[in-house]
Amino acid sequence: MTRARVTKSKKSSSSTAKQKLRAFVLIQTVPGRVGAIIRSLERMPAVGTIDPVTGPYDIIALLEVDDIREISHLVAGTIGGMRGVTRTTTLICT
Repeated sequence: MTRARVTKSKKSSSSTAKQKLRAFVLIQTVPGRVGAIIRSLERMPAVGTIDPVTGPYDIIALLEVDDIREISHLVAGTIGGMRGVTRTTTLICT
């Protein structure tokens, strides 16, 4: 299992910038696919941090988006459709 925490750098925001919506996505995978899924997540601009974890889920990713519909599109359409992803749970931050 990959043990490194992946954090992508963020551009600094001005005080007039709109607050991003954040959501944690818990991702369950088939054995042996964690590394490939992490590499795919790293290429997604909306993904902030990616952490491999132990327990019922294998990866936790933080999404930062402008619109709540983007969360649905990314999780149901992109992340959930990745080869080796068996289940996702989305936790939207309030």
